[in-house]
Amino acid sequence: MTTCVPVEFDEAGWETAVFFELGGKQCEQDREILKTTKTTLPVALEADVIECPSAAVVMLRFEILTQESNPFAGEVLLTPGIGSVQFEALQRLAKQDILRFFFSDAGYNIIHSQQLSLNDQERQGYQGILDDAVKYDAMVRLTGRYDAKAALKEVTGHYATHVEKAQ
Repeated sequence: MTTCVPVEFDEAGWETAVFFELGGKQCEQDREILKTTKTTLPVALEADVIECPSAAVVMLRFEILTQESNPFAGEVLLTPGIGSVQFEALQRLAKQDILRFFFSDAGYNIIHSQQLSLNDQERQGYQGILDDAVKYDAMVRLTGRYDAKAALKEVTGHYATHVEKAQ
């Protein structure tokens, strides 16, 4: 499970952080690597706007290189038009200098944490993603078809289809 939310650490101001819960047998090797590593693991970031007929959904994908041949990935789906927390998470990504990652086991015990510096290009990329989502949602709202929950259901329906095919 992966989530990306605004948090406040030590009254230093709000920022967006990414949280991974690595439960289950399929994450066993990743948990062991994260528990024992003393270094920062490489992270690949990807973001995109999925334009559904009823709203925009922002997909944030994080790949953590725990194993070179088999990194683990987490995806977060945000609908900035549905509420302030999701909008704020993207807005803060466009402004902050670092992005913190926290990794927990199934009991939500932190087993590793690290941070990644965000450069101007990455922050501009997040701002562009947010701008695109807001513009798209504004156009959909004009048609009277805006329904963020339906858009999320449409996107998550594709995940269910891929899982069913794999089994």
